[in-house]
Amino acid sequence: MITRSFESHNSFWTHLMILFVAVLLSFCPAEAKEKWTKNKKAVVASVEKHEKELTGISDNIWSYAELSLVEHQSSKALSDYAEKNGFKVERGVAGMPTAIVATYGSGRPRIGILGEFDANAGISQKKQPSKEARIAGAPGHGCGHNLFGTGSLGAAIAIKELMEKKKLKGTIVFFGTPAEETIFGKTYMARAGLFNDLDICMDWHP
Repeated sequence: MITRSFESHNSFWTHLMILFVAVLLSFCPAEAKEKWTKNKKAVVASVEKHEKELTGISDNIWSYAELSLVEHQSSKALSDYAEKNGFKVERGVAGMPTAIVATYGSGRPRIGILGEFDANAGISQKKQPSKEARIAGAPGHGCGHNLFGTGSLGAAIAIKELMEKKKLKGTIVFFGTPAEETIFGKTYMARAGLFNDLDICMDWHP
């Protein structure tokens, strides 16, 4: 019922991050595209290097199970890891204390990746396939947002490391978007103009 572990979906995440890098390379010269195999290996290496930490972040966010606009621990886990990996992090954007914008690079293309991390009310669940609340009536992750936010940040980091290695121009922006389950925090981020300068913005869902 509840998707818990990032690790159990490692192959899926690897393909997701490779997809994001493929989009990045579509903006690059032909000679960069010809080196796709090397770039693919580089992004897989990045995923594997960060696997343990990303798995831990995903599992922690699952256990925090924080509701919309009060995802303080979840937001901190993502923003701290982005900062640790060389991103400039803005916290509390668009009037929401848990909203994040983490940026690396400069110039074009400017590529955005969205990541959610809020939980659902009343669906607390133990770490087992059968239905049984961990805490009766408490929140829980029923939509995999612990994976969503973590996987998107992992993709942003993989692209950032490829950009560094290959000296690629451009900007990668991770948007930590809160309150998906209630007020749809992306709406307020859009109203604040945070997406206005993007060339492309990628979203997905587990």
